[in-house]
Amino acid sequence: MTARSGKEKNFFRACNRRDREVIYEIGEINMYTTRTTLLEKIAAGDEIGWSEFFNTYNRLVFAIAKKNGIPAADADDILQKTMLGVFHEGKFIYRRETHGKFRTWFGGIVRNKIRDYYRERSRSREIPVAGTPERLAPEDFETAFLEEYRGHLLDLAVEELKRRVSPEVFETFSLCRTGCSDKEAACLLGVKSNTVTIRKRRCAEIMNGILRSLNEADPELHLPPL
Repeated sequence: MTARSGKEKNFFRACNRRDREVIYEIGEINMYTTRTTLLEKIAAGDEIGWSEFFNTYNRLVFAIAKKNGIPAADADDILQKTMLGVFHEGKFIYRRETHGKFRTWFGGIVRNKIRDYYRERSRSREIPVAGTPERLAPEDFETAFLEEYRGHLLDLAVEELKRRVSPEVFETFSLCRTGCSDKEAACLLGVKSNTVTIRKRRCAEIMNGILRSLNEADPELHLPPL
């Protein structure tokens, strides 16, 4: 892992301080409104929005970096530089009218930071030029990023569902996702099969509402309903 610059140290020190200071009700945040409510909060300099943005997207950046052959120890550098590309002097710089679709803009930043990583190591001869992944070509990277992005949003949708329902209902949903039949889940949970069916239906309604909102915001996602 490369050493952080003074600018990076100051930026992430401030970010960590914000995370410690910010206290919020989890129910106030809806992950599927990232392109509207969350982005508006971040653009307004809202600390809760920044914290949620970082916590929402850091796993995606790590996954993309590792998928493009970057060691886990160096993936943190990619995350640092990506966040510095998204925020300038602590301010979120994305504007839809200027940058277009958020997913494409954000993916472009991640791609550029990964390319910079390989260029720097190529110059230092740590990695030969031929070792740069071919999938960093714009079209190939965007396809791979979209695939990873879909999976990331599905995980976030499940997390949002967990916030919206009771622990008992979510446990039922989780069991059924593993392949348990209604009867098996009912036996394990000590409830009636009809209760399992009702809980599953409720979760499906909520999840499909989340997925529908995501697809409306970004039609290219094509997230399938439950």
